[in-house]
Amino acid sequence: MDAIVQLLRNAMCCVKDLKLLQTTLLWDPNYTMQYYDFPAPLNQTTPLEALISVTQAIACYSTTRQGYKMLVTSWGKIRRIERLLDVRGPMKTDADRLVNASLVKESMFALRSLFIGFNVLCIGICFFWLVGNSWHVTETDWIGGIQAVIHALTVMEVCLLPLLYFMWKDAVEQFSKAIRMELLASKMKKGELSTHAMGLSSFEALTGWLPFWDAGVGLFEGPLDPIKEEKDMAQEVAKVEEDLKALVGKKGDGEKEVKVRKQRLQEKADELLASVAVTRWEGYREYVYFVLNCVAFYGYLVGIVVYYWDDELKQPAWIQNYLLLGMNNTLADWHGNFAGDIMWTIEPVIILGSPALFNRMRPKPSKLKAD
Repeated sequence: MDAIVQLLRNAMCCVKDLKLLQTTLLWDPNYTMQYYDFPAPLNQTTPLEALISVTQAIACYSTTRQGYKMLVTSWGKIRRIERLLDVRGPMKTDADRLVNASLVKESMFALRSLFIGFNVLCIGICFFWLVGNSWHVTETDWIGGIQAVIHALTVMEVCLLPLLYFMWKDAVEQFSKAIRMELLASKMKKGELSTHAMGLSSFEALTGWLPFWDAGVGLFEGPLDPIKEEKDMAQEVAKVEEDLKALVGKKGDGEKEVKVRKQRLQEKADELLASVAVTRWEGYREYVYFVLNCVAFYGYLVGIVVYYWDDELKQPAWIQNYLLLGMNNTLADWHGNFAGDIMWTIEPVIILGSPALFNRMRPKPSKLKAD
């Protein structure tokens, strides 16, 4: 839903930038006035701007809500993992090692999600001033004027910077994951898979294990029952031990069990190798997201720069020659704004279309025949 709203919002912004469909009612402020007698300067709002403001208001609500939810659930998740780690005893088995590794990994993810949630929350709040700008409210001092819009855009730019870093990091991780999948498949085909050599990422890839502490916990859900958490932890450890035995076997396995297990590992290895290409394409997609958002970051940054350096004669040479590419303020502002709008129009198209494409590329899991 957020991707659809983003697509509509930025597509309409592109229509406004390019001044398309000017002969239609989209550009007639009198049509807006038919429904309510807005005071000046709100009476200048065209139907196109009103529609844009609706999508901006939806983004303001959904992004703020999402950022707040990420903040509180991530903090709750961190607290839960701290409790679970405190009651964990010394590692005795490979299952204990994998469980502890998962707890550490998820705590790091929770910290990252906490930071991302804060940035998303700030971006969502800033959409409020963009809504006001669409209705020409910022031509007055009711919500701080145009200077408040520039401040909101500045906050959004600052919050976007760490998100760009995580996009790049996610892209690199996808390619690293593809390499690990190939190595794991090679070990499985050679029969070199063992519990001691089994890492967390390999175990998750083979079993699809998702422990209960993966989910976030709200701060205001009330105190959790420590006895229940201990029981849940014991069940997770038992499940990991069971899955490990299914993968590498156990003492006393007969010839039939060994044969079935080898066949299962061969099929799993083939599935992993077939999924490597999809994983790499997902990495390329993350790089595309990174490039699109870098261009958008630069484009919207130009508008902030020309606001603060509105006198072209006093602009530093590096701004005029490198940041504005030799263009005057008006032209640079238009090109920058349009670049941001078009990049954020392309991004949701990829978000909406790529999952179906990757699902077609992903191999279907094979079924073992009864021996």
